[in-house]
Amino acid sequence: MQSENAFLVLIQNGEQKELYSLSGNAVTMIGRATENTISLLDDRCSRFHAKIFFEDGQWFIQDLGSRNGTHLDEQIIPAQQVYSLQAGQYVQIGHTLFQFGCGELGTTHISPENSDEEVKEIAEQRSGIFGVSETLRGPKQDQDKSTSTQILHQTAQTAILKSETDAKQGTRITTRTGYGPIELCRLAYHLGKAEEVDQVAKLAIEGLLNATGAEGAGLWLFPYNLNSTQNASDIRLVANATLEDLQYNPISETIVRTVFEKKEAFLFYESLKGSKTRNTTKTAEQNDVKNTMAAPIRFQNAILGLLHLYTLSESKYLDESDLEYTLAVADTVGVALAHVNKQKELAANLHQARKENTTLREMLQMSSEIIGKSSQVQTIHHLISRAAETKTSVLIRGESGVGKELIARAVHFASSRKSKPLICLNCAAISESLLASELFGHEKGAFTGATDRKIGKFEAANTGTLFLDEIGEMSQSLQAKFLRVLEGSSFERVGGNTTVSVDVRVIAATNRDLEKEVAEGRFRHDLFFRLRVLEIIVPPLRKRVDDIPILAEYFLDRFCKETGRKYKGFDPNAMRVLMSYRWPGNIRELKNVVERAVVLGSGQYVQEQDLLLSTLNTTGETDMRRDEPKDVFIPLSLEDMERNHIIRTLEHVQWNKSIASKQLGIERTTLDRKIKRYGLERD
Repeated sequence: MQSENAFLVLIQNGEQKELYSLSGNAVTMIGRATENTISLLDDRCSRFHAKIFFEDGQWFIQDLGSRNGTHLDEQIIPAQQVYSLQAGQYVQIGHTLFQFGCGELGTTHISPENSDEEVKEIAEQRSGIFGVSETLRGPKQDQDKSTSTQILHQTAQTAILKSETDAKQGTRITTRTGYGPIELCRLAYHLGKAEEVDQVAKLAIEGLLNATGAEGAGLWLFPYNLNSTQNASDIRLVANATLEDLQYNPISETIVRTVFEKKEAFLFYESLKGSKTRNTTKTAEQNDVKNTMAAPIRFQNAILGLLHLYTLSESKYLDESDLEYTLAVADTVGVALAHVNKQKELAANLHQARKENTTLREMLQMSSEIIGKSSQVQTIHHLISRAAETKTSVLIRGESGVGKELIARAVHFASSRKSKPLICLNCAAISESLLASELFGHEKGAFTGATDRKIGKFEAANTGTLFLDEIGEMSQSLQAKFLRVLEGSSFERVGGNTTVSVDVRVIAATNRDLEKEVAEGRFRHDLFFRLRVLEIIVPPLRKRVDDIPILAEYFLDRFCKETGRKYKGFDPNAMRVLMSYRWPGNIRELKNVVERAVVLGSGQYVQEQDLLLSTLNTTGETDMRRDEPKDVFIPLSLEDMERNHIIRTLEHVQWNKSIASKQLGIERTTLDRKIKRYGLERD
């Protein structure tokens, strides 16, 4: 029968350092998690590694399925297996070694070599020291070394930043080298002028090496984000320095976790047996690290990183005054790093604001580029002003190149939504499978390649305007969902089930004959009527010939400024060619023709030979005699010519009699009489 009282002794560097009492009335849990009875800072220890318990007059140990196993003397305990414990046996968990003892303290020996006085001495040395071989972050270290870490001193606040004198001793707090508040103030001045993180790190490390007895120092930082939760494993070395060109010894993970969790500065005694440190001229044996110091770099209750200092030689050491000064430097560095990152953030925001300002200026400039003095342009200006007063949807119709997007921008910037976003999307430029995602967004995993949630154009244009060009290219399946959004202003993202509500004004544009598309079943009639609340028909350039000279001169002046060429204007013959040309590409084609003439032309005026015009037919109009030779004359009566001209005009404006009468230059009542006289009917 064994005694219900037992204990574990921590063996560190061959010495008995820590004692843990065991009770037969309770189970002793051992592991890395803080919920355990014995919590170990050991990277090879599982969260719940093993347990020790007393049953039927016998002590037992059980491995709880640990990752690296539990050793009893030289034997490994299989997972979930229970083994009996005898006094004097060794238990190894990860890098941590215990010796099991049974009986009351001071009366029962751990092993035959231990006396009662030695057991009592072990009990008096309870200092919470853990023997672990750490995984270092930085240059690879020898794998066979043994590391022990002992906390000598810790502090959460430094008195240097509170006052210049120690209230208890009445003397200034300074390091052994004489560094104190004055030197800290000088360092803070230089840190405040630093513009880069590297500069801050270099100043801090050099200042600490001069102020303390440290032989090596490093500055480690977490990714800068004051609003997110940091992880101790995310820390990275930014800068380091050593005396006598020795290799820098990276900080151990145990120390990082301790400082990170406690948010305090610690002075450790750390022993590194058997590791090598390379010199530029020789290889030295690093027998012992006498002191290691780590201070958290804090700002607004966040840990930005830490400062790491250490000594190697017997003659140098770190003390409490060095810890006070190092923590003061760390807090000052925290403010300096926050200022540096704030400056970068402000610079990035300023760059983005300038970029957005340039974009808005370009958009405003484009919105004012509705050039022309013809009656058609004046009508468009009037319709824009009326449309801007409301928030209903607008349908802009016209051939390609007439400037439908410019009119949409003009409507937006003339409305009360001008300070809100204007989002443009060309429905013909995106495949049908991706158009729904572009319009409504998608959830993560909605389809192959959807690695993150995406906000669609409707959400991006919330409280603003969404311009959809080439609306006639939208598939019917998507038209139904689009109609639902127009009716109720709510939708679900692709792959999602959450309803999203937005306040968006929709402006649509098309160069197709939507009435024909509706009649042939390619466009929903209900969507057509929902879009056509306000309609702006943009006439082709050939229908407003008076605007051609104005537009040509405008583009000539613009491209002369861009290229540095100097033209006085257009040759009369060149202008006659521009006036008589049918312009199938409309204003876009005129712009390109003038740009080419400016780049390739010569002389003071643009000549006829500088103009490159196409032979394409115009969109929306059909030459009734395109199969006949152009030099063949077919006689027609004036009545037939008038009838043909009226019917073609009505078809061009979709039988809008008010617009047709203005283009024909006759009264509306006169047009009605002629329609009745010639028996004209809409197809």
